[in-house]
Formats: sequence, structure tokens, C-alpha cells
Amino acid sequence: MPGYDPTWESLDSHALPEWFRDAKLGIFIHWGVYSVPAWAPTDADIGGETASPYAEWYPYYMYEEESPTREYHEETYGEDVEYADFVDEWDAEEFDPDEWASFFEDVGAGYVVLTGEHHDGFPLWDSHYAKYNAAEMGPERDLVGDLADAVREYGLKFAASYHANYNYYQPGFEGQFGHPDFEKGGPIEDAGGPGPEYVDFMNAKHRELIRKYDPDLLWFDVPKAEGDHLNAKELIADYYNRADERGKDVAVNDRASTDAIGPTIDPENRGTEEYHGDFVTPEYATFDDIRAEPWEGNRGIGHSFGYNAAEDEDDHLSAEELVHSFVDIVSKNGNLLINVGPKADGTIPEIQKDRLRALGDWIDVNGEAIFGSRPWAVAEDESSAVEVRYTHCDGDLYATALDWPGDELELSVPAHVELAAAPDAELLTDEGAQACENSLDGDMLTVSLPAEPDHDHGYAIRLTGVDNPR
Repeated sequence: MPGYDPTWESLDSHALPEWFRDAKLGIFIHWGVYSVPAWAPTDADIGGETASPYAEWYPYYMYEEESPTREYHEETYGEDVEYADFVDEWDAEEFDPDEWASFFEDVGAGYVVLTGEHHDGFPLWDSHYAKYNAAEMGPERDLVGDLADAVREYGLKFAASYHANYNYYQPGFEGQFGHPDFEKGGPIEDAGGPGPEYVDFMNAKHRELIRKYDPDLLWFDVPKAEGDHLNAKELIADYYNRADERGKDVAVNDRASTDAIGPTIDPENRGTEEYHGDFVTPEYATFDDIRAEPWEGNRGIGHSFGYNAAEDEDDHLSAEELVHSFVDIVSKNGNLLINVGPKADGTIPEIQKDRLRALGDWIDVNGEAIFGSRPWAVAEDESSAVEVRYTHCDGDLYATALDWPGDELELSVPAHVELAAAPDAELLTDEGAQACENSLDGDMLTVSLPAEPDHDHGYAIRLTGVDNPR
């Protein structure tokens, strides 16, 4: 098999592995030094001038004049406490990688993405290139390696995300917060981004991360310079070629080539100037319809990725909202990468575990409508009295009603695919599938339902043998 060249034309020929398309659910983990102060204003806008709801951006905003984070920092810790002073307070003494991995597997996740290095320039592994890391300081253990081993023991895929393209706290380099050639908000005019010394340093750490932990995917975060400037194509080509040599199916997200992370990303434009990579990654956003190319929505259970102690119950997704979001994303050809933000001691906040348990309980009943599925003719049914999302798997169509429809559910299935007769219908329940009577009338299929099942948040009906015209 010919190798990949460091050109977008060559790299864009890479196929997204089926394991990623089948997995549907991943766990994102934002954990770092920022988990010690664990604070951000909950009412701020993402990417604001002086504030953000993302607690992992604490070391950026604590140095911004007139920012709520700076005010909070000085009132809580005083003016003389620097971000690096929090390292000694991050002991991770309760971190149990096996407990985390077991929990994620129970929920139904297929892969786990830990922040290998966030924008604070603090690697969570034993890096040869930076003594400022979790193995040398703070927890004094290889957090990436420990979790990678545990996750793989449970049969899950593993990756460590890499955010160093835009580090707002990088000891050892000149420039704002130690990041060379940057000013607030992006590259200095005409500078084109970080200088070659920093680019080499950044990529050396990333290659080390790849060599040491053999990640199943590369999850870049927002670059503030073009992929060409960051030598991203060379790194991705090496990653693909190394994986091919070992027969390993891997994936790379879109963020090595663009900083457009919102819902405006159009997967139809893969291979153009808009983005490159195996899948796109809208953040705290989703798409209105089925996308031709697979994608991955990512968000926290609350407003923040990193743990934010200021968030309360109302700042988190309800169990119903989480399940509905998951079903909606899958119906539109996406995966959900849902984030947990552990506390500094290594425990996952109970409210986050509660939401994930609820999702796992729903999956226990309805997982066959999700895992390994593909989009159907349409994602939503505009003719039904309640919101419905469609998925297709192993020759069967699944209609998931997001709310309980009552005695019957009307579906416009015949309007999208020819039916010789009403298909067998079964409602998935805690006690197993329950047969449902159904009838055809023109472009409508009416399914009669039994008593409302015990489980909550979404009700999947299997329609046997319905073709997928897509």
C-alpha cells in the first residue's frame, strides 16, 4: 500500500475507520492544573474578550485586566499567586484509572480522549521535552500512560488530545504568557504564528505522545496559524503511515487545519480550503440535518469542559437533555464526545456521573438503535405528533420517539421508502422487545403502543426489514 504524502490531497484520501463510525459515544476528559482553582463565570460567552465559561481557560483570563477571573483570583488567592503555584496543590490523590475506565465502559462509551496537554503547556505525561509536566510535578505520575493502559484493558479506544498550537501559558518562551509571536486573540499581524523554534518544540512533544501511547486518533485543538505553518501535514502523514505499517485503523480530527469549530463547518467541503481531516468537530453546537460525512459533536455536561465549582444544578444538562442530544446527533451521522471535568483530587463530580449513569441506563435498553447504526432517509419525522429520530442498523429501521407519544405513534416511513406491507414493529423496553400492532394508510405508518415502559427519555421502536435508501 502506498504511503501518505504530506499534502492535503494525499491526506484527504484517508478513510475514517469503521470503529469510529460504530462507536457513537466517546468520553472527553479535561483535567489539569486548572482543576485546582476550578472557576469561571457561568454566564459568560464562549471566547469573550474578558471572560469565558470554560474553567480550563483560567490561566488566560487570570492575567487579563478587568476580567471576572482576575477579580476572583485576587480576592481568593491574592495578587502574588501565579498560575504555576497551583501545580503543587494538584495531587490527584484519588485518581483511580481503573475506576474511570470501568465507569466509561459501563456507560457505553467506545473511546476516551484525555487532554494530553491543554493550552497551559503542562503535559500530563513524562515528557523528555518539558520538565514542567505531571510526572515531574504535581501528581508526579504519568496520567496519560496510566489511563491509556486502563482504558484499553476494558476494550476501549484511547487518545490524548493536544492543544499546544495555542498555548496561553508556556514557560520557557517569550511572548504573551510564554507563547512566542502571539498577542491576545491570535497571531501578531504579519508574524504568521509561532516561530520555528516553538513549532519544532510543539511537534516534538506531539510526536513523543504518539510514540509513547500509540493513540487511536489524533485530537488537535484550535490552531492559531495555518496547518502549513505548523507542519501539521508532515505529522499527520507520519501518523497515518506508522498506523498502516502496523495494520492499525486510526483517525484525525479537523482542527490541525482550521480554527472554525462552530456549526458553520460544512462536511461537504472536505478537501477544500475550509477543513481537512477525517471528521469535523462542532463545539457546543450541532447540525440541523444529516451530514454526508461523519462528524463529532463535543461539549461538557455543564458550560465548561474543565471542572467549574461555580456551576450548580441548573448549569448542567438534565438526563433527558443529554439523551435527546445523543440520539439527535447519531441520527444525523455524528458521534457525541461528552466531556467530564474531574476535580483536582481525581474524582469525577457526582452530578456528572449521575448524568452519565442515566445515559448508560438508557443505552442498556435502546443501544441496538444506536451502536453500529447509520443515518436513514431522514433524521427527523416532521409528520409525527412527537419528535422522532431515525437510525438504521442491520437491515432494520429504528424510530426513537423523544417523548412518549401515548397509545400510538404515527410515522411517515412510507413517504420515504416503499413498503409492501406494514413491517413487524417492536418497542424496546426494560423487559425486552414488545410486539406492537401497526397499520399502513397511504404515506403514514401507525404503530399501536403498549403501556408506557419503565425507562425514561426516549423510546425506540424497531421496524423489521425496512430498507435504507441512503
